[in-house]
Amino acid sequence: MLSLIVAGLTNKEIGRALELSPRTVETHRANLFAKLEAESLAQLIRRYAALVEADAP
Repeated sequence: MLSLIVAGLTNKEIGRALELSPRTVETHRANLFAKLEAESLAQLIRRYAALVEADAP
């Protein structure tokens, strides 16, 4: 789900892609922001990039 958020999809679009309700997506999105300690989408994207880079060989 994090990659879909970073890609700029709305809760509704993510919900359709994952067969979840937009409200469920909203809850998971909020949990991701809290877990990654991101206050904005820009911070979330930076943290996601760092995670992806750390996993790269």
